[in-house]
Amino acid sequence: MSTGFYENGITQGCVIPLRIFDATQKQAVLDALPRKKHRAKISIVKDTNFAVILTQECDLNAPPQRQPTIELAIAKPAKKNERLILAKNLHKIHVLHDDIGYIELESDLIVQLEKTEFQQTIVDARDSIISSNNNFKNLIIKWRLLSYAREPFPHEVNQLVKTAINDSEDTRLHDLLTGNTAIDKLVAYVFPENEDAEHYYLALSLLLYEVDDDAKEDIASEFYSILEDLHGKSDRVTILNVADNLIDAPEEVVEADIYPEPAFRPSDIQLSDFFKYREYNVEYLCYSDDSGERIDEED
Repeated sequence: MSTGFYENGITQGCVIPLRIFDATQKQAVLDALPRKKHRAKISIVKDTNFAVILTQECDLNAPPQRQPTIELAIAKPAKKNERLILAKNLHKIHVLHDDIGYIELESDLIVQLEKTEFQQTIVDARDSIISSNNNFKNLIIKWRLLSYAREPFPHEVNQLVKTAINDSEDTRLHDLLTGNTAIDKLVAYVFPENEDAEHYYLALSLLLYEVDDDAKEDIASEFYSILEDLHGKSDRVTILNVADNLIDAPEEVVEADIYPEPAFRPSDIQLSDFFKYREYNVEYLCYSDDSGERIDEED
């Protein structure tokens, strides 16, 4: 029997029940945690928790002498938290797994472990390892990557959109983003991008999956109505998608020649136009002040 991960069906995104590790291995997990304050918390490695494999297959299956470590994200069962699903918080995320339910991952609970100490145990317990679909895997990897490569939107713009998403009386935007499976992501174009500008020009659009024309038009119409109401809620932000605001925008905005539709599919837009937009995520796209404290008024 091969002792390789890949040959035994163990790949990036697979979920390992921590109950397969013995006391020595669990202590090694605790010792590898990046923050000292967590290393004494034995509850982190209790049997009901999990570890998600983050290492790519090429490194995962490489022999220990060439790639000596495996990267795992320690996870625990969680109750659904809308803010941690929608916002994909920089430090913490809730992800739905088809076979487990919601699990919670934290950036401070990601460890590099020696393959030689764990590989045989994991392979021997292959029947207990839980496979994951691509959506689950990609969401976690994306969360991990964006923690290194997030670009900030200005605070004034963040607050306008964040307030609309979290509005307890008008839930249209929240319901659209969380309840419509045809929507891939919310994307934004902002000019200027510096924090201290007096006024901003904002285009918000929904990137859809390849849905039919009728579905696209229904979503676009609903989102346009939301944008109309959003325009005017901040005297420092002009919504470019509504009325003739794009025509009347500054020369720099007009010359950017953005695609102004409130909703579009990948087939509707040139790649060069798509790159003018960035995914809108208020938790990733935030500033901090000189002391390092966040200024996006997180609840």
